[in-house]
Amino acid sequence: MAITGENQFFQLVRCESDDEWLEQRRHGVGGSEVAAIMGLSPWKTATQLWLEKTGRIEPADISDKPYVAFGTIMEPVIGNWYREQFPDRTVRRVNAICKSLIRPWAQASLDYEVRDGSVWGVLEIKTARTAADWQDGVPAYYLTQIMHYMQVTNRPFADVAVFFRDTCEFKCFRVDYDQEDGAAVRAAVDDFWLNYVIPKVMPQVVGTAGEAAALTEYYGAASGDFKQLIDPDVDAAVSAYQDAAEREKQAHAEKTEAATKLIAAIGDAKGIITDVAKVTWVRSEREVLDQKALKEQAPEVYAKYSKTESRNGGLRIKEL
Repeated sequence: MAITGENQFFQLVRCESDDEWLEQRRHGVGGSEVAAIMGLSPWKTATQLWLEKTGRIEPADISDKPYVAFGTIMEPVIGNWYREQFPDRTVRRVNAICKSLIRPWAQASLDYEVRDGSVWGVLEIKTARTAADWQDGVPAYYLTQIMHYMQVTNRPFADVAVFFRDTCEFKCFRVDYDQEDGAAVRAAVDDFWLNYVIPKVMPQVVGTAGEAAALTEYYGAASGDFKQLIDPDVDAAVSAYQDAAEREKQAHAEKTEAATKLIAAIGDAKGIITDVAKVTWVRSEREVLDQKALKEQAPEVYAKYSKTESRNGGLRIKEL
């Protein structure tokens, strides 16, 4: 069954396995990655995505995460709900990646396509933790995704069918293609791919914990001596780090002092209730592996189940 627009605006890339699908995604930008490029993703930055696209690190495998498994289970359920709500519309599954013919790095992995009257559009399925983030419509980090999908497929609209886990209710949002938003998405995707991925130029870091972890994974252990840098931005980062470290140190000391006083007040009770708060002291026991003893007494077992990974041990700054 032909997909509307195939070989006119895009070609279909069918993958026989998850590994093939992941490999194909390396060769372009998918809709779920646009928010990272535009600085709108709460999960990933453009630098993290660049490290993945240039093969410097492997994308994290989140297939075993509970929320991912739940989304997979719920996708056909939400799709059937949509069909029941709009029985006059034609809904078809898209089991392939749509690859733009004029911008081959622009890819779209659609859930479904839908025909409303005589017009075909995109149907995207979502599950969300809470409806609070959707009070003003589809969140920006998802809008970039479906705007990208509409560009690749040349569709004028997208329906986003979502299930909210906090209220256990379904809702559908209609999003029409917006020329201004679409131009911004297209420019960001093209700039990222053509000016950063292809020439292998790292984007400017934002400074998130996720970026730090990704860069630690990429660079690994030090392999060279100190390098000399004359860069005002780096000097500013040094000062900012030192100031933040001092504030953190002071805050930690104040927190420890307050916590110790509360622990003393709780004693062997579960907690305390005051005029302003209910305080619980969470205590438990757990068994831990004695790695030192295992290494000494069963070195072959220790070696078999050990692995080397890069660890971010923090920075040590000495005034010059």
